[in-house]
Amino acid sequence: MITSATIFSQNAIAELKFEEAETAFNNGNYELTIQKTDEFEKVLGGITDKSLYLRVASQNKLFNPANFYTDEKQFTLYNSLTENAEKYVNATANNGLDDKFKEIYAIGENLKKLNLPKEKTIWIKEKQRIEKEELARQRAKLEQIEQYKKTFEEFTIDDLPFGQTIEEFQKQHPDILAENYKMSKTKWAAGTDEDLIYACHSKSIAFENKENFLLPYNSSTGAPIYDTTIHLVLVKNGRIVGFQKTIFYFNSKGQGNLTYSEAISETNKYVEKFKAEFQSYGNKATDVIPYYSSQNQWSWITADKKGVHLYSDNYVDEKNPKRWKSSLTLRVFKDYK
Repeated sequence: MITSATIFSQNAIAELKFEEAETAFNNGNYELTIQKTDEFEKVLGGITDKSLYLRVASQNKLFNPANFYTDEKQFTLYNSLTENAEKYVNATANNGLDDKFKEIYAIGENLKKLNLPKEKTIWIKEKQRIEKEELARQRAKLEQIEQYKKTFEEFTIDDLPFGQTIEEFQKQHPDILAENYKMSKTKWAAGTDEDLIYACHSKSIAFENKENFLLPYNSSTGAPIYDTTIHLVLVKNGRIVGFQKTIFYFNSKGQGNLTYSEAISETNKYVEKFKAEFQSYGNKATDVIPYYSSQNQWSWITADKKGVHLYSDNYVDEKNPKRWKSSLTLRVFKDYK
């Protein structure tokens, strides 16, 4: 009677452990499922089909091939999972095809396709190879990032230097900034006089967009300026901190030989070109140079240091679509202190 009572008690505890394992599995707690399955088999004194199924299904949920060479636990799990899946298929092959058999069989086949090493020495060798390649890749990426930063920092317009006094710049480039020039205060900085930024340009030049100094035109004739020479110099605290020029100006009156859609396409080409040079595509988490875009404007800016801006102006007459214009302006601005 004592023996019978002991067996009955063990079976009852075993069933309770299995119920706890099933509950954990249904709740997606696969590590707890394996723990309760261990307890069930320990109490019962052996493995059953249903406990082996829960073990394989849970191990499969925990197995992540992507981390196979970075987490040694995954290597151990892979070997155990492969062995248990094969054990289940062999033990239940004569029981007929049911959903559980099909599921575990499919798991075993997928593991075979992965063809991952089971020997520790081979795993270690491959792990070291991958780590070496990843280290080389990271070094190459850092070198590339440094190159993009250098490209951005060195970028200017027509290789003109930042930081010169306005007098020095005039002497070297009288064609850009004649002695008799106009100096306008901008709204781009406020505070003390040293913080103010001035836009300097020839008196023969005016701007359609007076607030942002865009769309230059001849102040005498009113004709747009089509050439791509520098037409604006930015000055802060008596030193040159920026330049501006027109990249292109096309319109329906004959300046340029493109259609309106082709002119828009040219703008897109320039934007993509600058993105490629600075590796800045709008993802603030990974960009080398922070990138910002708004309607008809694209900017690459490092805080308090430098900005490269593209401004596009596109206009089509609503009454006469054949009348149009398209321009692209480049401004490079460095906050020289």
